[in-house]
Amino acid sequence: MNLRDNIKQILREEVAKRFEKPSPNMEKLIYNWLDKYVSNSQMYQEKSWESRTDFTWCKDGKEIMQVVLFFNTDDTVYDDKRKTEERDFEEGSLWIPKDVVKSMLSYLPVRQNYLNYLIEEWFEDKFGSEINDKMNRDDIFIHEFKAYPDTASVCVPPMEKPEDVTEEEMIDLILKTTLFKRDVLLRREEQEPGFIEKTYLQKIRNKKREELENQ
Repeated sequence: MNLRDNIKQILREEVAKRFEKPSPNMEKLIYNWLDKYVSNSQMYQEKSWESRTDFTWCKDGKEIMQVVLFFNTDDTVYDDKRKTEERDFEEGSLWIPKDVVKSMLSYLPVRQNYLNYLIEEWFEDKFGSEINDKMNRDDIFIHEFKAYPDTASVCVPPMEKPEDVTEEEMIDLILKTTLFKRDVLLRREEQEPGFIEKTYLQKIRNKKREELENQ
């Protein structure tokens, strides 16, 4: 048994000690509910920086689930230029809208802490291998489950830079919509190649999200 399986076994034993365990039929019901919740959803992968990668599941125009993965940053060096694959995995968080969790608790006779645990287990069983394969690793797992704001956010898939957009146009938009000064922005680009494009794409993505939310 590897370290990951040992950790999961210890967690199972600790949860069983603290909470009355529902019947296998109840666990199956919860797993089926979650399977239906993510059915026909689309998963998007997005690398924010070498130290962070997100996976987002969208369905019917809403973000229904998100995983945030963090990878080690060496704070002892001025500029850690290691690629994600060269960094140790630090932690992973699973997020589902709070109103979804409330809905489950209103219908299912289980304690919230145990439900949170089962959600983590369900995710590991259903998506754990897929996430590791996409990251070309075998050490990624979910450390904790969290509930984010009451309702699901509007889904705006990651964007690609239009071919006809120049770096100067990207810089102009960033300078108009942030507190960045040109020299600071260019310095960040030198330190972190791709910083200008990532910042630009985040700006137009946020604008698109605002437009959809106001419709």
